[in-house]
Amino acid sequence: MGTLKAGSAINPEGDSMTALIEQAMQDEWTAVYGKPLPDNGKQDRLVMFAAIAKGVLGYLHQNQDSIGTSAVVSDDIDPHSHTLQFDLAED
Repeated sequence: MGTLKAGSAINPEGDSMTALIEQAMQDEWTAVYGKPLPDNGKQDRLVMFAAIAKGVLGYLHQNQDSIGTSAVVSDDIDPHSHTLQFDLAED
């Protein structure tokens, strides 16, 4: 079972969802406007991104029993299903 990390606005670690959303925002901003994302408003963005990450991962964690996954089934294995299971890291 894996552990997913939402991250926080105070310390958006490189492998957290918050940090990845911030990086994606920077990448998209640069692609659209041709210049880096301004530092002005960065803390407010991080608060919003951390809230989104915590909300999404919290929802998925609470409902992981309802999330089915697909599996590759070969002819010599009985059909079966898998469930999604993960823990959340506390910040």
